Amino acid sequence: MKKIEDNNTLVFIVDVRADKKKIKQAVMLMYDIQVMKVNTLIRPDGQKKAFVRLTPDYDALDVANKIGII
Repeated sequence: MKKIEDNNTLVFIVDVRADKKKIKQAVMLMYDIQVMKVNTLIRPDGQKKAFVRLTPDYDALDVANKIGII
């Protein structure tokens, strides 16, 4: 929740084989929003987490409400 409010960022669990370009394209197509950048990390349990930072035109809290994260 802090990431959403402070950094205008959404967090997703993605496929381990997905790269940053694919994640960015998928988010842009699925949710019709513009993405500034994507950071990823592999968790100790083997899952990949993507931090998707949105452009200032979009509010991550509004997008999260729209897609049902919150």
